[in-house]
Amino acid sequence: MRVDYVIKAIAEILCDDELVYVGLNSGPALLGTFLARDLLRKSIHIVGVAEAFNPKSIVLSPSTGDPFFLEGSPVMITADSFDLAQKGKLDVMFLGPVQIDQETNVNLTAIGDYRKPAVKLPGGAATAYLMPLVKKMVLWNLKHSKSSLVKKVDFVTGTAKNSNNKVYLVTNLGVLRYNRDKKKWEIIALYPWSEVNDIINNTDFPVDLHSDRVVALHEYDRRYIDMLDPYGLRSAYDF
Repeated sequence: MRVDYVIKAIAEILCDDELVYVGLNSGPALLGTFLARDLLRKSIHIVGVAEAFNPKSIVLSPSTGDPFFLEGSPVMITADSFDLAQKGKLDVMFLGPVQIDQETNVNLTAIGDYRKPAVKLPGGAATAYLMPLVKKMVLWNLKHSKSSLVKKVDFVTGTAKNSNNKVYLVTNLGVLRYNRDKKKWEIIALYPWSEVNDIINNTDFPVDLHSDRVVALHEYDRRYIDMLDPYGLRSAYDF
């Protein structure tokens, strides 16, 4: 599955000694986090909406909030994770916006006029609160197009514009990072099927090229992902 490359790209973004929060309906982020910890041997700590601290292992289910993740793990409630963010101690969080713009604004609220939207989206929950606080925000959107990577979002659900944190974007075409000095997104990785021009031509704002490195997915990566997802539920995210 192509989504396995996205999972590997997410795992590569994570670093040793990070406390990583995985939210709801975030299958690729959940699999990438465990791939980073247990196969790439990064010494990260995992918390999330399932309210387990460092689950020993998981089997992907329809909900990343599956209470079975708690088996054999200490409990860490969401309120405590958010409290750590307030104190500057939450290192990484994932978010899957429908729209992302050139200033790191994200939209999970509505497409079109908020008062009469063309599409009503699920909403941002604690997005506005957490985006500026988390040290590393990893956005993911697997429908990379000029409709999703826009000059200006239809509604600002949250933003990292006024923060100093690191912001990454993982899509079905590659990986981008926000350069705060240039105030511009830059390409840092591609996939075997994508090229620099694919990203440039499908993004509604200018992007720079930092690296055209191609994400490598090995057979042992695939085997490990298959072990965590024996029912193939990640196919819902495939493209």
